[in-house]
Amino acid sequence: MASVFWDAEGILFIDYLENGKTITGDYYSNLLTRLDKEIREKRPSLQKKNGHLLSGQCTRPQKCFGSGDINP
Repeated sequence: MASVFWDAEGILFIDYLENGKTITGDYYSNLLTRLDKEIREKRPSLQKKNGHLLSGQCTRPQKCFGSGDINP
């Protein structure tokens, strides 16, 4: 599986998940960290004053302990 990240200027980052592997919370967190590094290198003008490009988006995944139904 491929994860592709882009903006109006073009492709920023492509990651290929190995066959048979699963996207886990750790994998996704590391993917976003690597994306942040690529954005810093390719689009330095996007860096915010606080030093974070993906502020508020790089959060740890939440686990569902219920039935998974949205409606009660």
